[in-house]
Amino acid sequence: MKKILLSLFAIACTLYLSCKKTNSTDGPGEVYGKWKLTETYQDPGDGSGKYRKVMGDAKYLTIEKSGKLQGDALPDLSSFKILDSVQMEVYNNTYKKPLIYRYKVSAKALELNPPCFEGCGYKFVKE
Repeated sequence: MKKILLSLFAIACTLYLSCKKTNSTDGPGEVYGKWKLTETYQDPGDGSGKYRKVMGDAKYLTIEKSGKLQGDALPDLSSFKILDSVQMEVYNNTYKKPLIYRYKVSAKALELNPPCFEGCGYKFVKE
């Protein structure tokens, strides 16, 4: 009887340990959805720039699967095209040629870095 109980316990332990644990805190995500602007970054060119929290009313950016960009966080942006896992081609209402933005996305966060001489960027959280 002890051997049977020990065998059942060993099987239960093996099954428990072989189950894949999911980390629901953060992980890979997709760029599509509604994002709230939380921080902006600007560097004067000497490397002293820091991300600063956005004050005032909440501003949002909606990234649609159709390629449209909407919202008041970056109102000049109109559309985009994903190039790879770190770059997207972004169309602006002012310029005729697209700009290449670098991006980093997880399940809860998005960071956009437009082409800037001194360094600039935007951090968002998923709504």
